[in-house]
Amino acid sequence: MAYVLLILATLIGLAGCAYFLRKNILMIREKNKNEPKAYKRKLNYVLTGLWYGYLTIFFLGLTINNIGNW
Repeated sequence: MAYVLLILATLIGLAGCAYFLRKNILMIREKNKNEPKAYKRKLNYVLTGLWYGYLTIFFLGLTINNIGNW
């Protein structure tokens, strides 16, 4: 039962990451229309990618680490 809950928590976390990543990319795209400097437009995407990459690795690591301990 614990395996199922752990995998369910990971899937919910990954789905949340994907949903909010898409939402933030669309928001950045709208915000960048008014930004004249190219480096600021690119930096928004890089920082967003780093943050959601970190969250994805966290949720995958949570599952791999805890399943390996049982």
